[in-house]
Amino acid sequence: MTTDRRDRAMRTLLVLVLIPLAASLAAAEPGTITFVETVPTETELDLPQLPEAAPVWRDLVATARHSLDIFAFYVSPAPDGDGRLTAILDLVQARAADGLAVRLLSDRRFHATYPRTHDRFSTAGIPARLFDGTSAWGGGVQHAKGMIVDGERFFLGSQNWDWRALEHIHELGVVVEHAGLARDLARIFAVDWALAGGEDPPALAPVTPHAPVVASPARLALPDGRVCDAVLAASPPRALPVGVTWDWPLLRDQIDRAERRVRLQMLSYNPGDRDGGYWHELDAALRRAAARGCEVQIILADWAKRDYMLPHVKSLAVLPRVEVRFTSIPEWSGGFIPFARVDHAKFVTCDGHALWLGTANGSRDYFHQSRNISLFLRGDGSTAAADAFFTIGWHGPYAETVDPGREYTPPRRQ
Repeated sequence: MTTDRRDRAMRTLLVLVLIPLAASLAAAEPGTITFVETVPTETELDLPQLPEAAPVWRDLVATARHSLDIFAFYVSPAPDGDGRLTAILDLVQARAADGLAVRLLSDRRFHATYPRTHDRFSTAGIPARLFDGTSAWGGGVQHAKGMIVDGERFFLGSQNWDWRALEHIHELGVVVEHAGLARDLARIFAVDWALAGGEDPPALAPVTPHAPVVASPARLALPDGRVCDAVLAASPPRALPVGVTWDWPLLRDQIDRAERRVRLQMLSYNPGDRDGGYWHELDAALRRAAARGCEVQIILADWAKRDYMLPHVKSLAVLPRVEVRFTSIPEWSGGFIPFARVDHAKFVTCDGHALWLGTANGSRDYFHQSRNISLFLRGDGSTAAADAFFTIGWHGPYAETVDPGREYTPPRRQ
């Protein structure tokens, strides 16, 4: 073989090897995650490194190329027809009129209270379905909140599609760009969309009560450039598409693996069931963490000062290595706003390298009966944004340490 022929053969061999290698490396490129906050106006809770939800939502809608699926507990634009959410809903309708495929899924139980947007979209020809958890799987509600854009990226977080959640409530969510995770979320949406329409859902996964081993977590690049593992999971266990796991066992496992510190922030905390039962699992996981030496810090909204929650909260606060703080967001200068001015984020961080961020609160219903969605991150730096969000609340002017011997008066909500 001549030198030229040998060189050409070598170049051909390199191409044959490098093309699939390049494709493999491209497929292995991590997605991205951006943490997104809502800061109640007139408060000292802003984290400059986190974008605000309203412009992020608007950008997601504006840049959608072919599809937008919205899943919401309810949709409530401002009564005066103004505000950030109204502008976003107007843009959704305009994009739909231009050919963007839009679907809206919300909870039937809340339609009587907040019918306007569902009925408006339906009248405009936008497919809008109401989900009934009782008929779908025997109870619970559609409590997840977010949107899927082009089947490639999504928003997930504590923000309801409520004008207050974009202006007057302290919230935390994420924008994730990762086709695999977006497909998982789309499969969950497909189950609920089918059930809401009285159709047969896609195949459902068997219930797994123990935390499964996730063989191939997704990879996401954090804002600081570090890369972490990511898993999308959901509740309730009996309504999960094949390939999506139940989130509660994963959260329990995350807390049980903690060695130094557990931080939990939620709107409410109630191990007691509405039917008079008792769900001990989250409470027990927090107690186990404290018993083995972890520092356990808990932020709850002052809405948890109610009689049926207080005994559970105080029983945690009395334990060594456990501190619980209530936060109370001051009233807006423009006057009282019902169901607003509250901490509403839902997440748990462990040891600075494990994060659960979801749409559930600390009660059994959220993990066993209602539709909620969770994102789990694991890796150095994966908790940085959530820990910063926690810290500004923990040390801020609106927090008070729970005194187990004190009587509390719950704030006005409506």
